[in-house]
Amino acid sequence: MGKPAKRSSLLSAYIFLYNVALFAIHLKIFLDLVNAVTSGKFVYKDHFPLFCIGTAAQLLDVVHGVLGITTTGIAAGLLQVLGRLFMLFLIEGNPTIHNQISTPVLLFAWVLIELFRYPYYALRAWDIEVYALAWLRYTAWIPLYPLGLTMEWLSMVTSLKYYYETGKYSILLPYLDLTLNFSAIIAIIAFAVFPFISRKLLGHMRKQRRNKMNVKKTK
Repeated sequence: MGKPAKRSSLLSAYIFLYNVALFAIHLKIFLDLVNAVTSGKFVYKDHFPLFCIGTAAQLLDVVHGVLGITTTGIAAGLLQVLGRLFMLFLIEGNPTIHNQISTPVLLFAWVLIELFRYPYYALRAWDIEVYALAWLRYTAWIPLYPLGLTMEWLSMVTSLKYYYETGKYSILLPYLDLTLNFSAIIAIIAFAVFPFISRKLLGHMRKQRRNKMNVKKTK
């Protein structure tokens, strides 16, 4: 998300308030996670509703890019938001991984990325740039994205048995006299689609960092 060459003060105020609101939501999520984990009372369902709201609201990032209000990468942004929503509901539907270590680690990886991203873009709405914040926004992803992607993959793989055995979320295809087990969809995503999407997202972030931080591509 960037700032176009020309934008009215009213639109800048809207973008500023939008980013402040998203930062506030993710800060609340982060503080709740810290409190839950440090007290040994982490319960996935306690964080699921607010995480869904915060993630679904990020679809506006994509809308802003489509309308030309910002320079958001539309394809990458849409993939990320839809991917996170898919993972949130996949984990929610599988109680056997609610307390698996990959779940809170994944949530922390996601929320930390946003805690650096939204303050940066809130200030950019007024053409204000703080180098330390810019550095965090374009550098923190280096450990956090691979960590998050790894946890997503583990969550999918460890969910295969549960969804296969329970038949939960399976899709009935009456014209084919067939039931598509949800575990088959997860397997296709985890082993065929996810590696491709992960590579695309990481490549997108590397390109953004090079462009912003003037980091030369090493050969």
